Amino acid sequence: MRVTTPLWSVAFEMRKAPSDEAAIVAFDMAAFNDLVSVAELADFLDTDLVARWGVERVRRVLPLLDENAWSPMEPVMRLTWLDEVRPHRLLSNHPVFDSSGRFVGTPDGIDPDAGVYGMYDGALHLAGDVRHKDVAKEAAYRALGLEGATMMAGDLADRGPFQVRLREAYARAARKPASDRSWSVDLPAWWIDTTTVAARRELSTYDQRRLLAHRQSAA
Repeated sequence: MRVTTPLWSVAFEMRKAPSDEAAIVAFDMAAFNDLVSVAELADFLDTDLVARWGVERVRRVLPLLDENAWSPMEPVMRLTWLDEVRPHRLLSNHPVFDSSGRFVGTPDGIDPDAGVYGMYDGALHLAGDVRHKDVAKEAAYRALGLEGATMMAGDLADRGPFQVRLREAYARAARKPASDRSWSVDLPAWWIDTTTVAARRELSTYDQRRLLAHRQSAA
């Protein structure tokens, strides 16, 4: 028997979370499963939760929410990034293409204006085939003119080292002329967008299985 709704449950978790960061992680993971969108949550606040305890926190973090995080640690990295640098745009899991429109990869985060990308590497990324693929992808990004910074699991207790690496990546990117960039975040006509809850809900069952396979690895 249904006793609650996704919107109510997500808002409750956000209101009761021990920190703003935890509240944002709760939303991002709900959006990962297309349970709620930022727009739906904003409307819900103005109708059903106007006078509820903790609603001001939810309002406060609305601009920091993202619908395309793929793991709980990605919003942690994003918030650490935003605490150090306030880019005009910070895109989560947005595909990167070369100058011919060929898909190159999907970094955990990218500032397309500065040409800086970020990756979160947990224990799974430290060895074996996953590490091999990560190294190859980093080389591919560098070849396009992107500069990157990686947040490690060990950085969670002290975010300072990642922020230093991030500043260094921005400094390297700033020294590169725009003419050296051979990458783009503009989606080619053939690409099916999956970066928002609304876009993913519109996918056919076939395209969901094909394009959202990363959900299975995260399960």
